[in-house]
Amino acid sequence: MAQKEHYTKVIQSNEDWEFAGLFADEGLSGTPFRKRVAFQEMIEKAKSGEVEYIITKSISRLTRNTVDTLTTIRMIKAIDVGVWFEKEGIDTLDAKGEFVITLMSSLAQEESRSISENCTWG
Repeated sequence: MAQKEHYTKVIQSNEDWEFAGLFADEGLSGTPFRKRVAFQEMIEKAKSGEVEYIITKSISRLTRNTVDTLTTIRMIKAIDVGVWFEKEGIDTLDAKGEFVITLMSSLAQEESRSISENCTWG
């Protein structure tokens, strides 16, 4: 809830931005995409030109799979839609962004796998 309020406030307080909506798949892991209705809606709005920039807390909030992360970012970058990862300070429209994203998403994927393994053991 606090994150929703934070990002709504950040976006609406910038006069140069128009709030296109909040896309949150609550209670769902970062995988698989087919179960993430809000994520799919966000991507469709980006494809249709309704979303020009995506702001998210961290790479692990967008996806937890390196391949999915890179595929998604490359796809939306090809239509000039950027993603800002606040925690990591990464802008996908920046030249060095993809290298750092590859590294960080690999870490997020490993963290997700480790958590899943720990839950299985529990």
